[in-house]
Amino acid sequence: LQELSVEFRQKQRKYLADVQAQKGIVDDSRFGILKEEDHADGGFGFTSQQQSLSVVDDLTQAVQSRDTEIAQIASSIEELGAIFKELAVLVIDQGTILDRIDYNMEAVVEHTKEGIQQLESAETHQKNSRPMKCIMCLLCTIAVLLLILILKHRHR
Repeated sequence: LQELSVEFRQKQRKYLADVQAQKGIVDDSRFGILKEEDHADGGFGFTSQQQSLSVVDDLTQAVQSRDTEIAQIASSIEELGAIFKELAVLVIDQGTILDRIDYNMEAVVEHTKEGIQQLESAETHQKNSRPMKCIMCLLCTIAVLLLILILKHRHR
């Protein structure tokens, strides 16, 4: 697009140079300007030349205004390209952040699963050790009571 714009501007400048050269030369039939000698009555030739120069000036102004507009469009396109590049960088950064969040969420899920397994294991161990503690406590109590009974019967 830029290459086409540059090529178009070069052709415009060449055309503008031709128009500028036309202003100085009265004998160029490409733009419809005739010499004063070509007219039978000299008054019309001068008026026609003035009108032709006026048309050339108008065309020159139109070409220059189009050239400035095209330059503005080209600069706007360049700015737009820069904005899209910045936007692409932001999208990449946000994608990276989303990947990190996703990774952290997966890690949280895994750690939570491991924690649940450990809690279940601790619960089963705790449930299994309670009866054992009760049995041990009862055995100790029975042993102490038997010892007291044996000692009581020996003294008599």
